[in-house]
Amino acid sequence: MYKPTLFEQIKALSKGDRVEPSRIIYKKSCREMTEEDAMQSLNDLSVIANTLDDKQLQCAVFDMRSDYYSVNKGYNQLSTKLFDDAIQYAKDQKLKAEIGIYMHRKAIYYFVYKQNTQACRYFLLSQDEFRKVGFNNIPNIGGLFSETADFYYSLGDFDNARYNLKNALLYQDPLARNRINIINTIGLTYRNAGHYSVAMQYFNQAFRIAKERKDSVWVTIAEGNIGSVYFLQHNYAKALPLIKADYQNSQKYELFQNSAIALLRLIRIDIDSHDYKQAAIRLDTANILLSKAPENVLIQRVDYYELRSILNERTGNPAESNVYRIKFEHARDSVAKRDNMTAIERVRLSWEMDKNRAELNKIKTDSEIENYKQNTIIIVLSLLIIISMLLYNRQRLKANRDQELLAIEKLRLDDELRNAKLALHGFTENLMQKNILIEEFKTEVDRLQLKSDDADGASILEKMLQAHIMTDENWQEFKKLFTKAHPTFLYNLRNKFEHLTNTDVRLLALLKLRLNNREIAGMLGITTDGVKKAKQRLRKKMDLQQDTDIDEVLTAI
Repeated sequence: MYKPTLFEQIKALSKGDRVEPSRIIYKKSCREMTEEDAMQSLNDLSVIANTLDDKQLQCAVFDMRSDYYSVNKGYNQLSTKLFDDAIQYAKDQKLKAEIGIYMHRKAIYYFVYKQNTQACRYFLLSQDEFRKVGFNNIPNIGGLFSETADFYYSLGDFDNARYNLKNALLYQDPLARNRINIINTIGLTYRNAGHYSVAMQYFNQAFRIAKERKDSVWVTIAEGNIGSVYFLQHNYAKALPLIKADYQNSQKYELFQNSAIALLRLIRIDIDSHDYKQAAIRLDTANILLSKAPENVLIQRVDYYELRSILNERTGNPAESNVYRIKFEHARDSVAKRDNMTAIERVRLSWEMDKNRAELNKIKTDSEIENYKQNTIIIVLSLLIIISMLLYNRQRLKANRDQELLAIEKLRLDDELRNAKLALHGFTENLMQKNILIEEFKTEVDRLQLKSDDADGASILEKMLQAHIMTDENWQEFKKLFTKAHPTFLYNLRNKFEHLTNTDVRLLALLKLRLNNREIAGMLGITTDGVKKAKQRLRKKMDLQQDTDIDEVLTAI
């Protein structure tokens, strides 16, 4: 319910100390309000920000509005626009730290809703802004690095995750509980990459800090990770007591997924030690724990089915073993498919990172060119001033010399001035040529971008439009380039319309590129009437209604 005085207490706080308390009040009170009440409450906060001339608080109001729609409507265009408004407001008000902060918050928003390409872009942009301001000048920079690391870790990009985690450590309070989490996660990145000795160093460090802080939950987690390294090295003698302790403590704190992971490791040791009775009892318990775990436990299910199959095989139950072997293979295939998609995502994001870094470098280069121009103008003006001073001084000397010396001196000075003007003119001409060249580059880039969303795609489309695909040989070359620009189109087209011929597919590919009838006729070597008739036949083959636009159908594929 709307409360006019909800944010009243913010007025008593000092400038620079109002944003986080306001955010806490908002999260506690506004997220569950109706849209009308929530927006009215935030309008009140906006009025307070204007009255107090608190631009940082005003910037945060955009962010809170965006958060409200995100929480209540999921991924939506209004939240996206409000994040853009926050960033633009920060730019307009020259709030340099806030530009990076709200770019980072927009990246988190994209990450939460699995828009990983956009998330990657804004994480890169935000960190570039942080570098400009200086990491030491960004509030909670350690937390921002940790959140960025979470993004890369979720995609299995352990190198970038580790880079951000190590930066997060530099800005963490030595006594902060989150420090244990960061150190432990760095250990996980090394363990997952097979660097067991380095991983062990970080797990031991996390264990020591947790022990000193008497943090029993983190003692349990760190101890379990140490045991996991021994387990992966098949050093069961050292692994066994640590894994047992991890299992018991995880049960105590109701960490169901962690309990299941520890128990599955104990079952593996039981089977390798031929203690089949104990393994069977523990497998039943593991099944219960996996059903209770709230997280995604597909990988643990793979281990569970495999261990069930092995146990039944070794205890003389081949039929039951085969049942679990089939379940194991299906679950393993699901994990492989998921991992393949994640790997593809990593490659795509790596390309995105390179592209965005190139864009950032171009912006920096353009800025350097502009600075160079300004510096050059200053230098030239300084030279002119110096020359003018020289002329003035020499004019004073002329009064003390005879006419002949004055004439000689004047000729010399005139010559110097003429050379200076020529040099200045030549320099100016050079700048003009560079400016023309820059404009030509921009024109070419703009032309390519009108044809494709990105530079690489534009290059591919350029080559495609230059190709003539009347022959099978040219079609194969065209198809290679087309597939790079539209990776799933031909595959989806074949799946949706199985009865299409190769000729149909060629025509649809050209229609996908938004070519007109004349251009398609030129590409296929037929008349425009032939193209029209072919399109009519295609509509019948694809069973399209009279009012259905074939371009819209192709866009959706």
